Formats: sequence, structure tokens, C-alpha cells
Amino acid sequence: MANCQQHIASYSVQEVLRDGTTILVRTIRADDKPRLLRHFQGLSARSLYYRFFGLKRSLTDDDLRRLTELDLVNHVGLAATMHFDGDEHFIGVGRYIRRDRLSSAEVAFAVLDEYQGHGIGTLLLKHLARIARSNGIERLEADVMGGNQQMLEVFMNSGFREEQSYESGVVHVSLYIDAETDK
Repeated sequence: MANCQQHIASYSVQEVLRDGTTILVRTIRADDKPRLLRHFQGLSARSLYYRFFGLKRSLTDDDLRRLTELDLVNHVGLAATMHFDGDEHFIGVGRYIRRDRLSSAEVAFAVLDEYQGHGIGTLLLKHLARIARSNGIERLEADVMGGNQQMLEVFMNSGFREEQSYESGVVHVSLYIDAETDK
């Protein structure tokens, strides 16, 4: 298990977006607190509403600690990054948190508005699924607001077997991430 955690701690993969832009997908680290806060502050009210099911105005120090100091088994976070003006910036974040049932985890994403529709959510999901499988997780689950068509399309086009249920304007998505369905 420790070897797997070390591998995940150093996880870093270059990817090319649909428009040809190169990004880095890497594990979120404890020293990413300022980058994560800047990312959060760059999200529109609409994106915050879709991500948090309401308006969340800021991230507390406890939030930042919880979202960057990860155990890399039950809680894994990945950032899609680019460099601007000599500094690394998060343009998208994805994470999973293992549920009480050891074989499933909740997954969530937040992509800056100007980068939505470029394939960042899809790439983050692909990498999170790979890591989740290596940690014994068989299913990723998400609650998505019914109006969040972009996120629903990411799940629908993931290549994983999917189940959906709908209640009170929220779509519950289950993705079965066994290796046979990985694209």
C-alpha cells in the first residue's frame, strides 16, 4: 500500500486538450493551498453553485487543509495545471473520497469556466478512475444538478458502464470503472 501511495504522490502526466493545448495532470499536494484558493476564487457563481449545490463564498483554512492534505488512498485529488507568468495555475480540479462501502467513492470536479468544454473533466475522470482502481475502488458516484449538462455529458461519454437515478432535480450517477470498460 505504501508503494502505491508513493506512486500516487508523484503522479504527473502531460495531456493535450481538444484544442491542442498541453496541460499537466498531477496529484494535489499540501503546498497547493494558495493555488487551490486562487482556483476557487476564479470559479463563477454558476460553477460554484453546480459544484457545492449552493453558493460557497470562500474556503476556510480547514477546507484548504482537508482538500490538500490527502491520504492518497481514501481521498485523492488531481489538478489540471498550466503555467502563466512563470507560475503554475489550477484550471481544473477533480477528486474522489471513498465512501463507507470500501468499493465505491464519491467523485467531484471544478473546472474554471473559460476552460469548460475542452476535455479537462474527462481527463481528470480518466486519471481518477485509474488511481481509484489501483486502490480497490470499483465504482465512482456523483450527485449532479440536473441543469449541469456538461458534467452529465462527461459521465455519459466516459466509456464506463453508467447508471443514473433522478430525484428532486439531482441526478445520481454511478460509474463502474472495471478495466474492461476503460477507454
